[in-house]
Parts: sequence; structure tokens; C-alpha cells
Amino acid sequence: MDIFGVTDIGCVRKRNEDAIHWQALPGEGRYLAVLADGMGGYGGGALASKLAVEYFTKCVLSSLEFLTEYSNENMLRILSDAGSLANNAVRQERANHPDYQKMGTTLIAMLVMDEEYWLMHAGDSRCYCASGDGLQPMTRDHSLVQELLDKGSISEKEAERAPFRNMLTRAIGPDNRVQFSFAKHHFQPDESWLLCSDGLYNTLPGAVIDHWMHSGLSAQETAAALVRESVRHNAQDNVSVIVLKQDATSRSKQYGHISATGR
Repeated sequence: MDIFGVTDIGCVRKRNEDAIHWQALPGEGRYLAVLADGMGGYGGGALASKLAVEYFTKCVLSSLEFLTEYSNENMLRILSDAGSLANNAVRQERANHPDYQKMGTTLIAMLVMDEEYWLMHAGDSRCYCASGDGLQPMTRDHSLVQELLDKGSISEKEAERAPFRNMLTRAIGPDNRVQFSFAKHHFQPDESWLLCSDGLYNTLPGAVIDHWMHSGLSAQETAAALVRESVRHNAQDNVSVIVLKQDATSRSKQYGHISATGR
């Protein structure tokens, strides 16, 4: 597996409130990718995403170290426990600092084990799968806009212009418990994957994302190209991506952790 992540402050924001982490795990064919998009003023968003990614990652790594059976039940428990720990860490920080009362973050994680992978998310950060069938979303946004779309109350065009477009229905931080969404999938030979914050898909059309995901470039080159294109298109938000490819001619850096950084 070829895996790499890039994050950028974008063209408008004063700070980068996204955080990303990716790494190869012990054993052949095992990887973890985590991405968070923070929210809240006074630097609270940057801290929330940083805490969420760090606590989530540490919990997953610690749990996997002693795991002997990689059953679906065990994997879901590990991801759920890690998500709860991340939420508790952010909520504790909210309680300790008056300026951080509105801090929170999305979280999306992909855990790869041999020829299977698990997805877990809360919020509107997404996973896409690129294959011979094109670019397919593997997650569904936890947002007010998505709920209205599902009910048929607004159209896709209205959703793009909605003033409440960024209003989330699930996130890490606001509530004592988070209802995460989980999914398990099996690899197909021609698939590659993209985890991204809304700064990417709100800036680039799906056709452009699809083009770069099918470009034949390495994960590092693809991630850099997606972020570069977003900045070229005047990204109004922070932009973060993690790209995972099965068949790449070169292997990118197999470990990375970036948080609270700017371009």
C-alpha cells in the first residue's frame, strides 16, 4: 500500500485547524489513516482536531498491540473505544478553558487489515473510493444539508448555496457521546482511496478529484496535486487529504502526523 497525506491552510483562513495522521502498522498489509477538521474560535478548532487525532491514534495502536483475533466485532470495538476517548479528550479541554466552549472536530478514520478495511466517521469529512467505476463516496455527511437532501427538502444546487452548509449533526466535542458511522469493505484490485476535509470537495469538482485519483501518480504526488489544485482554485477553507493506493510504482513515506500547521 502506498499512503501519504497533505494539509494546507488554504487561501482565506488565518490558521489551519485540520489534523492528519497516517502510518503503516506492524504486520503486512496493515495501515491506519485519520483525518480531523476542527471548528471553534480562538484556536479551539486546531486544538480539537489535534487532540482527537492523537488520542484516537494512540488508543487504536494500543488496542491492536494485544489483539489476537481480527474479527469484525473486535475491530468495531477498537474504533468505537478510540472515538469515545477522542471525544472525552476534547470535552475535557472544553471544560477547562472558557475560550474553547465551542470547540469540536470532525473525525474520519480508515483501518486497513490485509484485504479488508473499516471506515468510521462523525461529521462531514469524507472517504472516496476511486476505481474503474469512477469516484464513489464511501461515507455520508452528518450535516443538516445532507438530512434536508435526504428528505427532498432542498436540491443539490440549493445545498451548494445554503448558508447553513457547514452545520453538522454529529461531531466530536459538543456532546457526551458521539454516534459514529461504521462500515466494513473488501478490497477490489483496482481501487484506491481518498480521505478529505470539506475544504477539498467544496473547492474542486468531483471530475477534477476523479482525474487526479486516476492519474497513475504515487500517493504523495496525488495528494500534493489535489491540495495544489484546491489552492489554485482559491480554497476558502483548510484543505486536507490522505491518499491510499494499492498499485503505485513508488512507495511514499509510510508515516506522517501533521496538526496546527499553515502553508
